[in-house]
Amino acid sequence: LEDEDAKVIPVRVALRSRPLVPKEINEGCQCCLTFVPGEPQVIVGTEKAFTYDYVFDPTVEQEEVFKTAVSSLLSGYHATVLAYGQTGSGKTYSMGGTYTAAQEGDPSVGVIPRVIRKIFEEKENATECEFCLAVSYLEIYNEEILDLLSTSKDKPALSIREDPKDGIKVSGVASSFTIVRVLVWPYMKLFCRSWA
Repeated sequence: LEDEDAKVIPVRVALRSRPLVPKEINEGCQCCLTFVPGEPQVIVGTEKAFTYDYVFDPTVEQEEVFKTAVSSLLSGYHATVLAYGQTGSGKTYSMGGTYTAAQEGDPSVGVIPRVIRKIFEEKENATECEFCLAVSYLEIYNEEILDLLSTSKDKPALSIREDPKDGIKVSGVASSFTIVRVLVWPYMKLFCRSWA
């Protein structure tokens, strides 16, 4: 990512807090975080403060998370969005794991469908560039790397290897090359099914 002064920043960390769900509200749960106004900082309880590159409180919309996460993607920088947290913390919602093509334009659409839309918009507007788009989809679960594009019922764990030519790679991951936006949506459906 690049900061405002165009310096390359290798890793940025953002915290996103989801709102309480109805079950938590009914049980009398309360938010344990205090958001520091104008600062990328949260306070847990009354005294433990944590600072990040970005903090998104429960009122922040998906579009703002998307813009921040992938702002440098189409400038030639690699971008990875790693959603981490316990079950029920909002990873699937943030990433867009429940997406269907009928939700196009809905403000609740997550990062993955927004990235796909943005890449294809850029591809359609680019006259001097050639795009080669490949889709792969991985999940790290219980310290194993799983290929969510694999059609095998028992998804074998993958391993990370260093390739002298291509750098760090996940060996054995399925990739599908696509040039038409409509061909991506069946993969989204497959991802959602694999995630469930």
